[in-house]
Amino acid sequence: MAENDAVESRIVRELASAPFWQLEEGPFESGFDKDFGESRWTLLLQDMDKHLPQLTSILHLFHFIPRWRIDDIMISYAADQGSVGPHVDEYDVFLIQAHGQRRWKIDTNAIENDNLLPDIDLRILRQFETEQEWLLEPGDILYLPPGVAHWGVAEGECITASVGFRAPTSHDLLEGWVGHLLETGQAERFSDPQRPIINPQNAAEISPDDIDSLIECLNSAIPQGKEAMAEWLGCYLSEPKPHLYPDLPESDCDLAVIAERGIQRHGFSHLLYRRADNGITLYADGESFQLPLELAEFASMLCNSESLTGNDLAPWLQQETVIELLEALYELGSIVSEPRE
Repeated sequence: MAENDAVESRIVRELASAPFWQLEEGPFESGFDKDFGESRWTLLLQDMDKHLPQLTSILHLFHFIPRWRIDDIMISYAADQGSVGPHVDEYDVFLIQAHGQRRWKIDTNAIENDNLLPDIDLRILRQFETEQEWLLEPGDILYLPPGVAHWGVAEGECITASVGFRAPTSHDLLEGWVGHLLETGQAERFSDPQRPIINPQNAAEISPDDIDSLIECLNSAIPQGKEAMAEWLGCYLSEPKPHLYPDLPESDCDLAVIAERGIQRHGFSHLLYRRADNGITLYADGESFQLPLELAEFASMLCNSESLTGNDLAPWLQQETVIELLEALYELGSIVSEPRE
């Protein structure tokens, strides 16, 4: 995986002298591990649940939390004493020990902005005071809330799975929402045909009436009410990461094959749905589809399953809306037919 240019990979090394920590980004050449020695380095692989679909069974353990909140499973391999240094994350994370042992320490003190090592590409804390620590064995899980500083060090080589959660900032949401409005909205040009003649001595003044008129012009670009933003949020939350969009299919959807073999969700795809009084909106990889309320059970089954058999689909394939939806999802690459065994 670390040699694959489609996989986001990094190596963090602890050094004996300044800057004390070093970050290298993949992909890496075969045999790279021999260059780093037997201790004090860690390999990090992002989005492993998308590249290795068999890992999605781990995510099923976290379905007491909405699926849109789950970001990815990061897998880390650490040589003896390997670590990424003391740091803090701004999102929830569950650390699952998969192989070997790792000692985790936490510091719940408030983190100041000046408590970071300078001149490195890692946000490593300069000062860290251990309050509690645990030695995790295979099968143990440690939950870390946002903002809690932590430091994990391998005792012997080890593998840890980190389930990270999506926590967009208000600026992230604002950037996405405004970008959507600029791309799809109709621009209204400012005009003031009823403006009265003013005293030339006041020509440089921005009047209160002008401020009100310009704010009104600005507000005209923002849809009023909750529905437009809710629709955009569904698309926004279902979008894959830019480098993880599913490939488009090479052939047309064959409904007979789907009815026989069933379907599976593409590992890169996100399927979500939203219920309203007048129907169901299903979101797939940034696209939306309107469904009648009577298909709520089908939407739930489709979005909450990694795969569906032909028997699962059979009761629904009598409805034209379901057939059209499956064909559209297939054309997007969001679903594929199950391979023949």
